[in-house]
Amino acid sequence: MAFRLRVSLMNLLGRRPGRRDRADAAPPTAAVLRQVRSLEIRTRGLVESLFSGEHVSVFHGRGLEFSHVRGYQVGDDVRTIDWKVTARRGAPFVRQFVEERDLLLVLVVDISGSGRYSPGQRSVGEVAAEIAAAIAFAALRNNDRVALLLVSDHVEYFVRPGSGRSHVVRLLGNLVSYRSRGTGTDLTPALEQVTASLSGRATVFVISDFIQNGREAPYRAALARIGRAHDVVAIRLASGAADELPDVGWVEMTDPESGRRVVIDAGSRRVRERYRRSVHHARAEIARLLTEVGADLVDVNTATDPLAVLAAFFRRRRRATR
Repeated sequence: MAFRLRVSLMNLLGRRPGRRDRADAAPPTAAVLRQVRSLEIRTRGLVESLFSGEHVSVFHGRGLEFSHVRGYQVGDDVRTIDWKVTARRGAPFVRQFVEERDLLLVLVVDISGSGRYSPGQRSVGEVAAEIAAAIAFAALRNNDRVALLLVSDHVEYFVRPGSGRSHVVRLLGNLVSYRSRGTGTDLTPALEQVTASLSGRATVFVISDFIQNGREAPYRAALARIGRAHDVVAIRLASGAADELPDVGWVEMTDPESGRRVVIDAGSRRVRERYRRSVHHARAEIARLLTEVGADLVDVNTATDPLAVLAAFFRRRRRATR
């Protein structure tokens, strides 16, 4: 007897050429505003405990601006010594920097078909929205600008950078109400658009399951380019239920992105082990790719509390910055 399962096959990647960029939409409906308010309430604790008063050191992608030089003091980092001034004055001087204000945060959110996968728990898309809301409300608290790109196999929607509560509410309203036209995943157009449109340094959060075929992902070059110019945080979402095949005999599996269906013998230990190894290998390859292009990787299992994982990550960054 065959059971129907919707799973994301790690070796399939849907694509569609073309791009659709839109900047504005109708005001959010009352139902959408309630969803955004619910996100704000759920993320308030993280924003207040983690970002209040320490937002600069958490989002350290902000550029550094030279302020002045002063005499060297015991304990100063020797890497900040200004050797030209030191040679000219005959005593060691260090350069002082201040972090630039008005940081730009860019949210690149994958809304492909695999984001709708929900095996008895919250879907990948719902978790992505909660993470994006936490980051957006943190930006609001510090009056930073935030932009949004929704991407499937093309750029589906673009909200230009802005600040203030009305901007963040509209941005999140667009995120929770938008219905994607594409089902596959191709992050390249969104990453290229970010690279082409940003003049200053930004912190770019890419929220996706990063499903792709091996190391030579189509977005590898785009990730490398954006990593050279900006601070990139890759938040990889995964459902633990998709890691293992259940021992249920013959099953029909449907890829939520391509619609391709296959029938396999999940009752076979060899088949289950091969599936498990392929999933783990694919994730290891993606992690290696992200590390190679200089992105910080945050793994979030949809069965866990995403805000706790995000908080732990930013605390590590804050300690590293200090």
